Amino acid sequence: MIFYSDMHIHTPASVCCSSDTQIPDNIIPLLARKGYKKIGFIDHVWDSKDVPPSDFYVTQDGKKHLELHKFIHSREWEIEVWVGCEADMKAPGVFGITHELKEKLDYVAMATNHFHLKDFVEQPADSTPRALAQHMLKFFISAAESGLPDLLVHPFYPYGNIDIYDDTISCLSDTELIDAFSVAASNNIAIEINKCYLPQLRPERLFSIETPLRILTLAKQAGCKFSLGSDAHSLETFVVLDQLQNLAKTLNITKADIHPIAQIR
Repeated sequence: MIFYSDMHIHTPASVCCSSDTQIPDNIIPLLARKGYKKIGFIDHVWDSKDVPPSDFYVTQDGKKHLELHKFIHSREWEIEVWVGCEADMKAPGVFGITHELKEKLDYVAMATNHFHLKDFVEQPADSTPRALAQHMLKFFISAAESGLPDLLVHPFYPYGNIDIYDDTISCLSDTELIDAFSVAASNNIAIEINKCYLPQLRPERLFSIETPLRILTLAKQAGCKFSLGSDAHSLETFVVLDQLQNLAKTLNITKADIHPIAQIR
């Protein structure tokens, strides 16, 4: 294995996780048996003093995250366990996480591309791939410059618009992507190798593996460091970890490319 950590795991504290078996007491021994030495729980959160939550986020206000944080750090586990959150953005400069909550958690992951939340997250000017590409670019750079995230999850993966994923990314030049990733690298923000980049997980084969390979290759070229994320919402999801390890090998990820968040003690 290249990575011995999975830093993107959900529990039922995320409303999109409906599996009542997706709890630390099941997850931790399962991943320990797989050889993992460190994991991170990052349930969805919207914690903003200025912008009210959407219906999706109304019950995900940070309370359960702090309860989980307290629980995890009150016990000894067979592997290292961190508790953070997956924060969101409504628009560039409009974030669903405060510095106050950030300081109480082990780390903050941020999604810059939840465009499937159409009634909440700002949408591109039109439905063309170029408009979506520029929209994602603005979100990503805004997050990378904000000082809020330690980890950017599934970057440049256009949720809600996967059918035009290849065309959208082709609208961004290497220079545009490298410049964006350079902002993340200069702020020591981890870039995630996420299960969404595996086209074989989708029977429709809506995109080519060459698209995420290009994105992650350019992130590496820009000096970014990486973490691995199963984005697991059920125990069955962890089967993707072997495929993610293979993707990391394809990218020639080495120990030197692993972000401190994903490193083991």
